[in-house]
Amino acid sequence: GSGGVRKSDLVIMMSQLSIMSQSGIDLAEALHNLAEQCPKANLRKVLAQVDVDVSSGHCLSDALRKHPAVFDDLFVASIAAGEQSGTITQVLERLTYLLRGDMQLRNTIWSMLMYPLVLAAVTLAVMIALVFFVLPQFATVFETLERPVPYFTQLMLNFGVFVRGQWLFIGIGLIALGVSAFFARRAPQLRKAWDYTTLHLALLRDVTRGLLTGRTFRLLGTMLMSGVPLIDGIRLCRNATGNRYFRQLFQQLERDVLNGEGLGRPLLSASFLPSGAAQMVVTAERSGKMGEVLKTIGEYYEDEGERCLRDLVKIAEPAVIVCLGVVVAGIVLSIVVPMLDVTTSSQ
Repeated sequence: GSGGVRKSDLVIMMSQLSIMSQSGIDLAEALHNLAEQCPKANLRKVLAQVDVDVSSGHCLSDALRKHPAVFDDLFVASIAAGEQSGTITQVLERLTYLLRGDMQLRNTIWSMLMYPLVLAAVTLAVMIALVFFVLPQFATVFETLERPVPYFTQLMLNFGVFVRGQWLFIGIGLIALGVSAFFARRAPQLRKAWDYTTLHLALLRDVTRGLLTGRTFRLLGTMLMSGVPLIDGIRLCRNATGNRYFRQLFQQLERDVLNGEGLGRPLLSASFLPSGAAQMVVTAERSGKMGEVLKTIGEYYEDEGERCLRDLVKIAEPAVIVCLGVVVAGIVLSIVVPMLDVTTSSQ
């Protein structure tokens, strides 16, 4: 959900629409009720327009297609297939499950990463406080003692003086660096290098491969179960993934399907797919149960990717704590130890 509509609001709306449809309520009436009762202004405006279009005789897929910022091509294609096959109720249920799964996965990833991020932010705040408030006080103390300062302590004091004197230029430089990195990541070569790294780096590859494979396979399986043709489903999955290697894989799948070949050759030759995933898809293709099997495979590898990410975060948390603790302890000891030496010698 974009265009001012949150994913959680879209999931709630789809859940209500699916329940109304299963209860036998006419689709136009269900949309009208949702448009009147929706508490979110942006979504209510979209639903009101969809309700007007459907009431005037347009099909639901055409009405949704007018709002691409909220309902993407994959969503509209599934609705259109459900309308053609007369299984709109089942399609709405599958789409609700798909959206809810995406939202839960995103929330799970953020919840696992939140602790290390908060810890890093707190440590950064402590370091800023030391540099701007603590070091100046100790610098005054060392000056009054008229004694030589240890090298590392003097280095920290000089660093504090430099940061306090040039904080504006340092801030502008960091902002410029962040903006440059934001635009540089869109460069084709850098983006390709990043995608390759996330798929092959030892610590990240199990997480990335599992999550990307799970999501794309689950999307394709859900669309096939909703009645979307295979070639259209492959194209939509290609557009739905941001990883260039997965996009190239689906481009090859599209070419092979158009040429009358199966899915086996591109999948089996893709080294970045998890072990066994391609073989299971080939077996499903032969059995004629592509949709159900792809959805099951996708859910399995999403769970595996989430488990690998959880294990990685468990390893990263103590590593972050140790590294940040060493940095803070180094700063504190560089100030405290000389003060203790001065106190001891004065006694």
